[in-house]
Amino acid sequence: MTETNPQLQDHGAPEVDYDRREPRSGLIALISGVTLLVLVGMILGIYWLYVIAYERVDAAQYSGVPSKELEAIHAREADHLYKYSFIDKEKGVIRIPVDRAIDLIAAEYASGSVFYNTKSYPAKPEGPGGAAAPPAPPAGAAPGAPSAASTK
Repeated sequence: MTETNPQLQDHGAPEVDYDRREPRSGLIALISGVTLLVLVGMILGIYWLYVIAYERVDAAQYSGVPSKELEAIHAREADHLYKYSFIDKEKGVIRIPVDRAIDLIAAEYASGSVFYNTKSYPAKPEGPGGAAAPPAPPAGAAPGAPSAASTK
């Protein structure tokens, strides 16, 4: 007597079955070939766009001949950086060359007559919680005692 396993019996619809046809290798090869050609075409097109076409634009725009406007800008910048001139004659404000200004600042610093703080000092350690942390209690206050800021 043969036994049948009820779990292996097909309880689905009798018309449901797997596809018994062979795969169409010609169609698969054709779709794969077309996909590969499109991919290669896109790669070559992007290469042409970014390398060859942009080189033409760069060569046309930057031909090595500087424009008159750019030369005028450079001349004006050189005048401002390396020549003496009046900024305001009525107030007596004069522009000095940058090299001379550096020398004056270095001499002022060497003589110690600068009006701003130049002494180095250690940085204050930041407490836990960052800048948003409540202020620390005074040094003489007890650790559990309320601070003056919290009693208001």
